[in-house]
Amino acid sequence: MQGILYIALFDLQLSYLLAFLGREQIAETLSITVVTEVIAVILGYFLKAYFETREEEKVRLIEQRREIEEKQVFVEGLRKGLEDDGAS
Repeated sequence: MQGILYIALFDLQLSYLLAFLGREQIAETLSITVVTEVIAVILGYFLKAYFETREEEKVRLIEQRREIEEKQVFVEGLRKGLEDDGAS
């Protein structure tokens, strides 16, 4: 990710060089293209990170719920076992 930003910053500096050399139209087009691509890449990265984090959190919550249910079943089994022993 950092490499993309460094290259984009370098490319933006090239557009200033082109403008200085009298190639304003090319410089403007290059700047617009670089900024658009950087925004698209960063937005894609942020969306990917968001959805991955959301899924990880969902899986963690499901696992917690499953552990709680397993503990409840275990405790109920112990209680039932003790009740059966007491009734004998």
